[in-house]
Amino acid sequence: MEESEAQKKSFRIVVTGNHDDLDSRFPKEINGRKCEWLSVPVLSFERLPVSAGLIDRLIQKPADWILFTSQRSVQFWAELLMAHGVELPVETQVACIGSRTAEAAKRDGFDPEFYPNDPGTEGFLKHFEKKIASQLAKPSIFIPMAEGGRPTIRERLAHLGCEVISVSLYRSVPREDISTLITQGTVDLADAVLFTSPLSATAFLKHFRIPPEVRVVSIGRYTFGHLKSVGLDSVKLPQGDFSRIGEVLC
Repeated sequence: MEESEAQKKSFRIVVTGNHDDLDSRFPKEINGRKCEWLSVPVLSFERLPVSAGLIDRLIQKPADWILFTSQRSVQFWAELLMAHGVELPVETQVACIGSRTAEAAKRDGFDPEFYPNDPGTEGFLKHFEKKIASQLAKPSIFIPMAEGGRPTIRERLAHLGCEVISVSLYRSVPREDISTLITQGTVDLADAVLFTSPLSATAFLKHFRIPPEVRVVSIGRYTFGHLKSVGLDSVKLPQGDFSRIGEVLC
């Protein structure tokens, strides 16, 4: 079927992940061309068991900070505390990577006190290092995170002299029904496919091929490196900012 003029003038972008905020975070137009975004949730998430001993330790001897690295870590930590019938000690301050994670923390009853607007781990560390630089006693920090998550942040904080406790709180699992969510024909007609993590790329590419004429876009150097390792050349989305997608499409 021949495409309409309106379709030809639109950018069609497939993005991996469950994005329920397309209207607020993703540009609706680039250089006068409408943007059509299709969010494909290629992963599911499972909360992992955490020992009662660790929870008791964090309640009896509160950490100075809890660091939420994602909205998912907020969700699962809140569920875990509720399951054990305890609350986050008032002595523990809440830090978040990014404003979206901070908003999720507020919704789940936490009071985020530190969340720089700079995106990603590097942006967080830049500001947090300044915050603790003048302190004689470096803080203790608890990080509930994804299984297999990047060690960058905990290694850097430990290097700075902080006591860092981390726990694998949840795991990401590729969905088996991805082919029911989107068709190869839709991928063929896309202007770009935007991958948000190495695992999401693995899950997507198990079911679909990307034609040479479709632009491949990655968030972050880890996703970029993973795509390169499987033979796909991609361009990095500047600072992982969805609103800057026009810079790699135009």
